[in-house]
Amino acid sequence: MPAIRYYLSQGVRVHERAEDFYIATVRDEFKVNRTIATFIGLLNEPKTAQELTIGLQQLIRDASEAVVKPLVDQFLQDLHRLQVVRQEGEPDIVPITPAYQAGARLGPYRITDLLSQHNHLVQLYRATEGESGPMVVLKIFAQAPEHIGANPRLASALRQFEQEFDIMRALSPHPCLGVLRAYHTQPHPYAVLEYLPGGSLSECLRNGSLPADGKAHVATQILSALAHLHANGVVHGDIHASNFMVSGDRVAMIDFGFSYRVGVSAAEQNIDGGGVPTYLAPERIREHSYEFSQRPADFRAEVYQIALVLFKLYHGQLPFVGNTWRERAASIAAYDFGQHLSPAVPHERVLLHALQKDPLARYADARELLAAWQQALLVENQAEYAPAS
Repeated sequence: MPAIRYYLSQGVRVHERAEDFYIATVRDEFKVNRTIATFIGLLNEPKTAQELTIGLQQLIRDASEAVVKPLVDQFLQDLHRLQVVRQEGEPDIVPITPAYQAGARLGPYRITDLLSQHNHLVQLYRATEGESGPMVVLKIFAQAPEHIGANPRLASALRQFEQEFDIMRALSPHPCLGVLRAYHTQPHPYAVLEYLPGGSLSECLRNGSLPADGKAHVATQILSALAHLHANGVVHGDIHASNFMVSGDRVAMIDFGFSYRVGVSAAEQNIDGGGVPTYLAPERIREHSYEFSQRPADFRAEVYQIALVLFKLYHGQLPFVGNTWRERAASIAAYDFGQHLSPAVPHERVLLHALQKDPLARYADARELLAAWQQALLVENQAEYAPAS
């Protein structure tokens, strides 16, 4: 029997950002070390495990086959499971290309421009209703229907995509949530979302556009959004500063792609353990080269994550350090927020409670956190405006 040959899945690319290496696939992005990034580079054409072992030996000085072969076998096993590499003859995920161009039509909507294409599965476009109607955002599952049935992971990704909008549709309206306007299945699945002019909270913090005296109002809206989800039995699943849009005086939570319903089994819904690594609660962290999370988010984990968003809002950046994920994970596990936050300041005392390492020591959910936050602001306001004795 001929040896199995491996090749990169379509759309996989390795890129360097801020001195870190990342693998981007059609579904995900993984932070990796230099050795794995180098290994991926060997797969510019199909190769057997033996050919890859020889190639990696040549790149790693003084490395014997006995040392390199187990590495190659483990890399191939992990990267195949993550769909970074495929075995010859296996079906591949085929992205829709090219992307929609400005002026193209999708149903009644006219495409203005591409907003985001984090991976090849989902594309975000700005569009108008008709020629000059209101602006909307189109979130498109960018796969031709004929390719979905042939790939179980692609079918699972579509279920996740549909679940996002099922959850949004079921939630009662709230001023701090982005709005789902419509959902269509042809010519491929896509959602019509409210367009929020402005920028993400991360962008506003980078460019300094948030007034210092408005941070408490922003923070309260952020907490109100998550409290509304938790009150309705929904975990957002991907809490970080870029998933809150600041549009004038309004803040709105967006991107429910990892959301799931508490109390509904994994057999009836997709429950993903993803999220932005630096925002993961300590109990979720896995010190692995490219699988960062060992469990999905829950209410208490999201209390920690939303408190991190507020910490960044007030302090400008997160305090964790480390060039590799292992170093960053160790920093998250060990960091003492008492270096920056004082229990003598009411709103900082609330954040310290929410940022406890032990999940059971935190607020049970965002509703409790919001109530404590509002009480802290009330105390601070009363102290600020109290007449001098």
